[in-house]
Amino acid sequence: MNPLPVSSTPRAVIYARISSDKTGAGLGVERQERDCRDLARRLGMQVVEVLIENDCSAYSGAPRPKYERLLEIIHSGNVDAVLALHTDRLHRSLVELEEYVNASEQGRVTTHTVMAGPIDLSTPSGRLVARQLGAVARYEVEHAIERVKAAKLQMVQNGIFRGGQRPYGFEPRRAAIREDEAAIVREIVERVINGDSFRSIAIDLNKRGITTQHGKEWNALKVRNVALRPINTGIDRHNGVDYEGNFPAIIPRDQWEDFLIAVQLNRTRSSHPGTFRKHVLNGFVFCGECGEKMVHATKVSRGKKSKMVACRLNNVNTGMRTGCGRVARQVEPIIELVRQSILFRLNSPELVSALHAQKSSAETLKELHVKQRAAEARINEIADDYYVHSLLTREQFERAKMQADGALKAINALIESEYSHAVTNTLDLNGNLEEAWENGTLEWRRDLIALLIDKIIVHRVPRETGYKRPMFCGKWRLDPDLIDIQWRA
Repeated sequence: MNPLPVSSTPRAVIYARISSDKTGAGLGVERQERDCRDLARRLGMQVVEVLIENDCSAYSGAPRPKYERLLEIIHSGNVDAVLALHTDRLHRSLVELEEYVNASEQGRVTTHTVMAGPIDLSTPSGRLVARQLGAVARYEVEHAIERVKAAKLQMVQNGIFRGGQRPYGFEPRRAAIREDEAAIVREIVERVINGDSFRSIAIDLNKRGITTQHGKEWNALKVRNVALRPINTGIDRHNGVDYEGNFPAIIPRDQWEDFLIAVQLNRTRSSHPGTFRKHVLNGFVFCGECGEKMVHATKVSRGKKSKMVACRLNNVNTGMRTGCGRVARQVEPIIELVRQSILFRLNSPELVSALHAQKSSAETLKELHVKQRAAEARINEIADDYYVHSLLTREQFERAKMQADGALKAINALIESEYSHAVTNTLDLNGNLEEAWENGTLEWRRDLIALLIDKIIVHRVPRETGYKRPMFCGKWRLDPDLIDIQWRA
């Protein structure tokens, strides 16, 4: 820390802060500094440093580097006074206030404010005044937050637009639907219901030259965020509670429910995360020797490249031991074996019956989701009744919230149970499955594999004398007996 200049004139540090500066002009802190310099002249003090924090709240608890610098200066003993517009510019937290009081006592520093006068923290009465001012400031902030919350709640209940940028698919202020964009939203929802992934939709939109509302390219997250907005179906969601919006809907409510179920089903059956965007079997293949997950690699032999799955001895990122490193196999014949096995099993009447028996009722899931949203809304209403409207005592709030939390937990358990037994309602079990596989996207094939297969275990090639791997499909050396497919159904 740089030492401050030594002088016989009392030395002062100015601290100025404003919580919100939407224009970025810094006019609020400029006025604070000017008033504090006028105060320094009246008190006969020399300003040795000015600390300014613009667009920074003392209430939120976010880091305030200039305030930390102020405490360092006070502790150093190189300053005699702190000048501020008001004590609430310095702190709005009682914890911060006590820290400031201790620092001022140790450094023998006084505090002078333009609006509240001098605060002598070296005396009990001065500390009492500071604490009272801090408590008042805290109350004012909390009361202002409650007023803002109540105003926003009233706006959403009355269907009044609460601000924000123009949503994709809508005209400004959601006054009307922008049809060219709304058509894309409807297409996304319909395609997800029919089994497409957000990623494949993003790629297709980019190939067609369709951009976001800001003229940018799509990715899976952007497609997901646009499609999952409740406003698409005329719902205005505020603090987790759904209200009927005073604006037109892009998606009918029934289709919206089908879409939410399709999204959840897709999330439920994707139990093999990883870089599967490149490899259809990534995350499914395991080593038969050590049980570790095998990774995809490229092998070069005599100038010829071949794609492999291999048990890696060490992690390439950490260098730590991960597997045995003893098992590797060409991946293409394994994919073909998996394809043939899936098509054979799907043509089995017994498996078809078993899959259909597992299929959950969409109506049941819809009803559970309605109950889930109602329970979430009830929890938020209880919080508003206590924090915003002060209609409940602390005891009443805790009892009501505990009951509401228990009800929501029970509903969530039922939903999880339904989804755990559900299969995609977009899988056509009666069509030309071989043609569907050939024409299906990588995501569609992975979804089908995840639906039917838990693990694919690759066993080590026997070291017996005379053993020779047989030809598979007339193209590869592969022993199907060394590939153990563990089925889910």
